[in-house]
Amino acid sequence: MMKMMRRTTKMENKKKSLIPKAALIKAWFIWETFPQTCYNYERMMGQVVAHMFSAIINFLYKDNPAKRKEVMKREIEFFNVHIEFGACILGMAVALEEQKAMGEEIPDEFITNLKTSLMGPLAGMGDTIWQGVVIPILLAVCIDLTRSGSGNIWGAIIYAVVIIAAAYGLSYWNFMFGYKAGSEAIMDFLEKGILNKLIKGASIMGCMVMGGLVVNYVKASCGLKVVSSTSTYDIQTSFLDAICPSILPLAVTMLVYYLMNKRRWSSLKIIGLIVVIGVVGGATGILAY
Repeated sequence: MMKMMRRTTKMENKKKSLIPKAALIKAWFIWETFPQTCYNYERMMGQVVAHMFSAIINFLYKDNPAKRKEVMKREIEFFNVHIEFGACILGMAVALEEQKAMGEEIPDEFITNLKTSLMGPLAGMGDTIWQGVVIPILLAVCIDLTRSGSGNIWGAIIYAVVIIAAAYGLSYWNFMFGYKAGSEAIMDFLEKGILNKLIKGASIMGCMVMGGLVVNYVKASCGLKVVSSTSTYDIQTSFLDAICPSILPLAVTMLVYYLMNKRRWSSLKIIGLIVVIGVVGGATGILAY
């Protein structure tokens, strides 16, 4: 009989919710809108996580200031993840804090460790898919739309509307998924290896997209020509294009990658180098547009 009562109480606790839907939406909105307003090297996004919990903390511990301080100290710790894809981690953190407030035996370390262990994989997944696939494809389409007519601004408008709507929509879905599914569903998702497969597939697609963008938007051509009494030999069209079309744009891209990834050059130094190469190459005729 006692076991039955304990099971019933446990089921009621799981069904019960201390946080109203409006407060959950407000917490999510704070996370999506202000994720980098207090960005710093010590806590990265930790402060906006604490800001997010300020919308719901009073529903968890209304009459217990000590517990409220305890939660806020725990949630302000170092946290860094892709904003939209990592929203599910915060949904899970909210769900766990809520269950803890209702009497479930959830260790403090478990919540912290869960956030720490998931932020790396989801950051990699989000950066690969969002920044390596979604944004470049959408930018390519909208840039071509803008360049298709004189004074056409619809490409910029469409990009701004679509990217903002997609970011808020994905972030909201992920946040609520994490809150409703809890940690078990996410851990099961990771254990099955689905996340690694998605990251690998997105990486391959991202490389294909970036390769297409290099061909279309990186411009570099050789202006040297060998002139004889009977003919003119164009090094770009007769030699470089015959070996590999767009080989100079590829070389420029790989040079920038090498300087950033291997030599750890800053973007300002690379921009300065490109300007110098462009000026010298244009003045001497080595490079042509």
